[in-house]
Amino acid sequence: MRKTFLLLAVLSGVFISKVQAIVIIKNKVAVSGIVIAKDASAQVQAAVKTLQLYLQKSTGVTVPVSNQKQGTSNLYVGKGAYSGIGNVSLDEDGFLLQTIDANNFVILGGSDWGTEFGVYDFLERFVGVRWLLPTDLGTVIPKLSTLEIPSVKIVENPVFLSRTLSPIVIEKNTTPLNQWGRVNRLRGRVEVSHNLKNLFPPAKYTRSNPEFYPMVKGKKLLPKDNNDQAWQPDFGAAGIADAASKEIVNWFDRNKSVTNFSLGINDSGNFNEPAANTTNARSMAQKNVMGFANASDQYYSWANNVISKVRKVYPGKKYTVLAYTSVAEPPSDKKVDKDIIPFIAFERMRWGNDGLKKTDQGLTQRWEQAAQTLGWYDYVYGNTYLVPRVWFHSMKEYLSWGNDHKVKYYYGELYPNWGEGPKAWVLAKLLWNPNQDVDALLNDWYTNAAGKQGGAKLKAFYAIWEKFWSQDIFANNGNSDTRSRVTFFNPSYLASVPDDYLTQSDKLIGDAYKLAETEQQKALVSKLTQMWTVYKTSVVSYKKYQKGGRNSPEGRERLKLLQSLKTDLIYSLPANAILSRATVAGKDW
Repeated sequence: MRKTFLLLAVLSGVFISKVQAIVIIKNKVAVSGIVIAKDASAQVQAAVKTLQLYLQKSTGVTVPVSNQKQGTSNLYVGKGAYSGIGNVSLDEDGFLLQTIDANNFVILGGSDWGTEFGVYDFLERFVGVRWLLPTDLGTVIPKLSTLEIPSVKIVENPVFLSRTLSPIVIEKNTTPLNQWGRVNRLRGRVEVSHNLKNLFPPAKYTRSNPEFYPMVKGKKLLPKDNNDQAWQPDFGAAGIADAASKEIVNWFDRNKSVTNFSLGINDSGNFNEPAANTTNARSMAQKNVMGFANASDQYYSWANNVISKVRKVYPGKKYTVLAYTSVAEPPSDKKVDKDIIPFIAFERMRWGNDGLKKTDQGLTQRWEQAAQTLGWYDYVYGNTYLVPRVWFHSMKEYLSWGNDHKVKYYYGELYPNWGEGPKAWVLAKLLWNPNQDVDALLNDWYTNAAGKQGGAKLKAFYAIWEKFWSQDIFANNGNSDTRSRVTFFNPSYLASVPDDYLTQSDKLIGDAYKLAETEQQKALVSKLTQMWTVYKTSVVSYKKYQKGGRNSPEGRERLKLLQSLKTDLIYSLPANAILSRATVAGKDW
């Protein structure tokens, strides 16, 4: 346990003193109590129950919880539990872990969320708990008989204030995936969505204000119903900013505690075609950096106007926008409202191509001049990809760079395939602090997943696939089109997978299983091997299919395995996604 704690301490830059170690449990006897305030919130009470539960699972001892100090030493959790803490600068998700003296230790958050995250950090840092994958299979709880906490003062604040990996919603703490996201602190603090179809619901406005809808190819485009988002508003229509501001004020009237609102464009093209020989027409005639007609001037002018109107009623609210397709660039005057958070959409795995890396960096730097703070929207899918899609070191590179350039909010479309091993866990850690040593994080995951020797084999296994997605996929200037992504429904990349990657990977994951030290580790590696079998047979059967083969033995094996995983707690999401899309289902491979 001491080694685990030292690793986390180095990652956090924590000074450790060996004096005044606090004993919580000694030889399977509780010598400490947990103290919470009498008026502790339900969230803090639940966090304390989690703390108590994991201590019990680790040591077999139930540490008592009370509203007053008890035992030889005490662990104070949450606001009001201990009154002697001075001023500490904490973000609402941040927390303090501090030894007060030889008998008292405090876990205190900047809010109840911070306190809850502090509890999870305490369990990772001092008990050695790890939440590697969803479910008990991926939850590592070391067996301890004694728990001592060294003298420390640890102040942790997240680098990225909002850390969303869809489809995880930690407030809905009822599924293994959401539970995993919660203990790994993946809290989204702003809404980022395609919201203009909701702001101008067609059922209301197509009759009263048809002028709000766009002219496309010389005709007025009126949406069919409220679910139709194949349109963008005419941002220059008379009265459209007033109508939008009234809708938003009404929304905040109903949701007063919410701090933000999304002005994200609909997920489509069909921007209004402005009258000829106007400023907007000349702007739209120009292609932006992503290769789309440039609608930034009209859109951001409208957004600025709307926000200024809403601010008169609700000051201090924030507004997210999706900076992609035709509104990817800042407006030509390089100014957006101070409360706008632009989420710049780009598949940053593609920083492996120098040209695309420079494109994203340049776009971010232009936005850096236009907005007070930035968000990044990323595409980090596992889901329907048919070999492990990982790029750990590039993740650290671009998240560290983004932090240096005003990026404080992050949204990633993850839709995980846990056959990618440490990918989501490492990303969660880097979103909290991208300046951590990514190799130390990876070694932590591998060792906890498969033991020291087995973990070394897993490390070599995933290094093969990191090379594929960080280097091989970009060979000969491949995947360099700014407008495209390495599409998740196009399996053509399978043809470029070297056969020896399959041979090496097969042996490495087999060796990892043999060398795993515990039954839980063997079970976890066995679960990874299930998806590896899908990956391997996908490559083999696709290559045969490309040569004219149909319904190969490997193809039949993969389909049978995918069908068996449709209700699996770990793999149901990717299995169903793969089978639902003909191009990757490969039903005749």
